[in-house]
Amino acid sequence: MMYLTKSITISVIILLSMSCTAKEDSINSEAAQLIENNLTEMLPAESKLLSVEETDMDGFFEVNIEGVEPLYASADGNYLVSGDIYLITKDGLVNKSEARRDYQRKTLINNIDKDDFITFKPDLVDYKVYVFTDVDCGYCRQFHNQIDEYLSLGIQVNYLAYPRAGLNSESYEKISSAWCDEDPQYSLTLLKQGKEIDKKLCSNSPVDKHFKLGQAIGVQGTPSIVTEDGRMIPGYLPPQDLLNILDAKS
Repeated sequence: MMYLTKSITISVIILLSMSCTAKEDSINSEAAQLIENNLTEMLPAESKLLSVEETDMDGFFEVNIEGVEPLYASADGNYLVSGDIYLITKDGLVNKSEARRDYQRKTLINNIDKDDFITFKPDLVDYKVYVFTDVDCGYCRQFHNQIDEYLSLGIQVNYLAYPRAGLNSESYEKISSAWCDEDPQYSLTLLKQGKEIDKKLCSNSPVDKHFKLGQAIGVQGTPSIVTEDGRMIPGYLPPQDLLNILDAKS
């Protein structure tokens, strides 16, 4: 009899727990729909709302709009927050927004076909970095002039195209021609040396995709380096300095 009573009590607790969870899921779903409806009404027609997702912060949802870094919306759909959110802990402040951005950058880059990169690979790979580059950028050229040094330190460089002047620029045509060439490594190197190559555009060029990805993950200029764990390193870094940063996180 005592065993039966315990079983009934446990069953009631489980049912109550399931009921609460279902209710919370319903509330969160309604809040997400409310936020989506409010944003859809006010966003320009060319803006694409990708998702409204729950976060581990009570009362806030993550909003992802194409070409924009993640935003946060209040559950009542009245407030939209842009900027970093910090978790207060005994050990100090933890940047929850940056951790989320790291995860998103890592996920998005990992979804790119490796054949879409122009890759310079060392004999022994210790680290991989993903570099958004522009052929007319001085620091991009400086970075590439030292490519052998990066490789000698075991750093594999995977280039993504980011013509800073935009998708209707001469820089776009140059970098697209490198990606469409039969020897993209050689063509990219020539362009980084200030030389000219034959104009060659192709329908399967990933340059547009790289540019839009860069905008979505917060690329502000070139070169922009993304590590394997999704961290963004803006600007040029000499080979040894880059290695020191990569070593520090390994």
